[in-house]
Amino acid sequence: MILSAYSDVRIIGSGADAVDFALVNSCRAGDIVVTQDYGVAAMALARGAYAINQDGWLYTNENIEGLLAKRHFIKKMRNATHKHHLKGPRKRTDEVDEKFTEALEQLLDKVIDFQ
Repeated sequence: MILSAYSDVRIIGSGADAVDFALVNSCRAGDIVVTQDYGVAAMALARGAYAINQDGWLYTNENIEGLLAKRHFIKKMRNATHKHHLKGPRKRTDEVDEKFTEALEQLLDKVIDFQ
């Protein structure tokens, strides 16, 4: 058992998207979700939550549909070529960390001012 004074630790069952659905089902309007998954971001936005990418850009109702379409297209292309040699993510840089910090602070200011 993991105990934490500053977070809620949960054990989620197995399944392809079990953690994603548990996360989204627990979020409420006004919460902030940090994710690189467009599907999770779309579900969070649908619940009235804010969604931000780990690189510091915001998912919005205006850009999520295009991002989901792009993800679907890329998946189709990958399946069509039968090439699945995906490289892992690039190493994070200090610049990316700073961009995320700045974007998250701006989002927090927005959420706090809105409430």
